[in-house]
Amino acid sequence: MPHELVENLPTALLEVSLLLGAAVLISLVTRRAHIQLTIVLAVAGLLATEMGADLVVSDFLTGDGFKELLINLFLPILIFEAALGLSTREFMRNLLAISALASAALVISATVVGLSLTAVLGTPILAALLFGVLISATDPVAVVAIFRELGVPKRLLTLVEGESLLNDGVAIVLYNILAVAAVTGTLSVGAGITDFVIVVAGGILTGAIVGTLAVMLLPFLDRLAAAAMSIAVAYGSFVFAEAILEASGVMAAVAAGITVGGLLESRAQHAARDLLRELWESLGYMANALLFLFIGIALDFDILRENLLAILVGLAAVLISRPLGVIPVVITLERLARIPKVGNRNSAVVVWGGLRGGVALALALSLPGELEWRDEFIAMTGGVVLATLLVNATTISFVVHALGLDKPSRTDEYLESLGRMVGVRAARDKLDDLNFHDDLVAAHLDVAEADARDQLNRTDLSGEEQINVLMLRGLHIERETYQNLSDAGLLPPIATRTLMQEIDDEIEEGDSGSLRIDDARRARLPWYARLHRWSLGKLPPPLGEDLHEVSYIEISARRLAAHKAAEELELFKTLPNVEVANVDAAKDLFIHWEERASETLEDMGTSSALDERVLRRRQAKALSRIAIVEELHHMAQSGMLSRQVADEAALRVSAEVEQAGE
Repeated sequence: MPHELVENLPTALLEVSLLLGAAVLISLVTRRAHIQLTIVLAVAGLLATEMGADLVVSDFLTGDGFKELLINLFLPILIFEAALGLSTREFMRNLLAISALASAALVISATVVGLSLTAVLGTPILAALLFGVLISATDPVAVVAIFRELGVPKRLLTLVEGESLLNDGVAIVLYNILAVAAVTGTLSVGAGITDFVIVVAGGILTGAIVGTLAVMLLPFLDRLAAAAMSIAVAYGSFVFAEAILEASGVMAAVAAGITVGGLLESRAQHAARDLLRELWESLGYMANALLFLFIGIALDFDILRENLLAILVGLAAVLISRPLGVIPVVITLERLARIPKVGNRNSAVVVWGGLRGGVALALALSLPGELEWRDEFIAMTGGVVLATLLVNATTISFVVHALGLDKPSRTDEYLESLGRMVGVRAARDKLDDLNFHDDLVAAHLDVAEADARDQLNRTDLSGEEQINVLMLRGLHIERETYQNLSDAGLLPPIATRTLMQEIDDEIEEGDSGSLRIDDARRARLPWYARLHRWSLGKLPPPLGEDLHEVSYIEISARRLAAHKAAEELELFKTLPNVEVANVDAAKDLFIHWEERASETLEDMGTSSALDERVLRRRQAKALSRIAIVEELHHMAQSGMLSRQVADEAALRVSAEVEQAGE
């Protein structure tokens, strides 16, 4: 770093602090006005520099400075945070579609943009393709925030966010290959493809290994140590792959984030999970706020005005190339690869949600100085980034609404109303426990409960929809039970992953209205679960596990979860628009699963080499520990105990229970 930049570093840090504070104040206005914060911040940064603001931090945002800042500071945070928040199941189920959108669709889009610039502006083909690659990396931050507010289908959110995660890495790798080719005028296609595969695969493998090693340590870490470990994983995987192995740091961070996120529920305690989610949500918020301010500051109005024609050509090429890249890829996958149908409405939103942001601008600013078209490319990139933020991001909600993708089903409406009513009743019970009575508060609670009940009355469900609501509620109770057992240390990670995978598949099918469950399906493990169990059974302690004991604990968890679900469904007999016969039918299914689990436990006890009394004693200990942990957790939530005191008390009492009979 030049000496003058080092001297100005304190001033730059002060300016960054003020900018972040300004972003927080601006967010108060944008939240009330229902405008995306990132859009306003980019415009605010641009206007600040245009009005003559002389910021020291702008010296760090010129040329390679912006790229280095983005890649080494912001990208590890943004990539890991997005990957950690993704549903690993949804990502893996849609991996083929996401990979194709991030690679094939990006290449098609970049080619269309490159050919357009060559035909209209006379840009040399290699330089034009270089611009096509850097401008084809999507940045859906604003769009994803809108999607979460609107409640769009989970698959659409996964497609848009998953594509942006992977295509950042693909774009950066292709950019590095084409940047050299654009200057030298030569490109070896074979060598380029080989380099691409090695760099991408190396990054994915690095991230997967680092992420796996980290989650193996999670059970032994407290919440603060787990938080520190997650930051080390994000930056460590990124930098190790990028700087040491010369692989893709983006792909490494993606793989590490998905690995950690996918195993978090079965490997980390609830306190660590809560802290990790809050930590990374906060880091993502700060990184995005500063990044979009920096985007505005890095843009130059003079360059934009001088290259207005080139910007219009580039924008037109980008808008045309996006559907030409996305739609053919989706149609091909649906017909040849037989992926679940994406649909025209989802495809339209994926096309319109392809915003450009920090990655594109950083790559443009770091273009080689000897490249003849460098200034034009920077101007075109800035214009496209600004246009997609101002147009696409502000209109995506209207597109989603016009296509009906934000409309909840009657099942969703009924469950939402039920949740409100249950929440009001819980609040009333809590006030009664604290012996707190206030007529005004009670009146508001009565109004809220009456409103929820009125909505339940207005939501007329068919018999099939009633069964679907009942089954979804029961399945969510089962899932919560499994998670509580895992948090209490009563369910081994291998059993937790099996049960969570099973229940999440069933919940997803219930959300789509295609839930079909039978005993045979629940008893059948997927191939990867069988392989995992076989491998653990071959390892010596402590890595290996007694698979018979794991199976006994798993079946015990199934019995407890089914019992709790059946009890919970009794509530529906007091609710409108749900027939008692349908409640009894759903309850009977969960009771049947409870009975089947009990029969299996008896068979395992009589046929096992383990003493049945020992197994039953372990089960009694497990149930005792569950009750202890749940009660202490509720006391911490109500404020009677601090989280730390509750956790320590749970560990101490659980240890005393565990020693019983030994």
